[in-house]
Amino acid sequence: MTARLLLVFTDTASLVDAARTLRTEGVDGMDAHTPWRVADLEPVLEPPAHGVRRTMLIAGLAAAAGVFLLQTWSAVWFYPLNVGGRPLFSWPAFGFATFETGILGAAAGGFVAMIRACGLPRLHDPFFDTAETEGASDDRFFLSLPREGAPDRLRLSRLDGLARIVEVGR
Repeated sequence: MTARLLLVFTDTASLVDAARTLRTEGVDGMDAHTPWRVADLEPVLEPPAHGVRRTMLIAGLAAAAGVFLLQTWSAVWFYPLNVGGRPLFSWPAFGFATFETGILGAAAGGFVAMIRACGLPRLHDPFFDTAETEGASDDRFFLSLPREGAPDRLRLSRLDGLARIVEVGR
């Protein structure tokens, strides 16, 4: 994790106002740590696209196509059987396994993509190195900024409702 500045606020209104102010100044890479959901923050922070849906679609289609081709190969070329006068490529019989495997592939791909989008497995996060961050689950509101793109501390200290500035990471 890169070095970050944590701006500590005591109420949600100050947090949202500061996030809007910093967004208009062009600060990117902001994140918020709050004890509960703050709906007004979501349009301001604009979380990055995670790509889980696209990964699920690709994994599901790939799994379904793979099973369909496996069934076609085994029924037509590997072990052809003429059962009841049906053609060797009797594709309606392949539908159930194709559908089920497509769903399984989409679920597995979605699980892996979600784990990756969440940044897991991460065993340590420097955010929790300071004792002040315990308030993020109780009564404090944090706005996290990357240190290299953040305004100077004097400008940050002029934000309304700012309690203090904490530096975390390297």
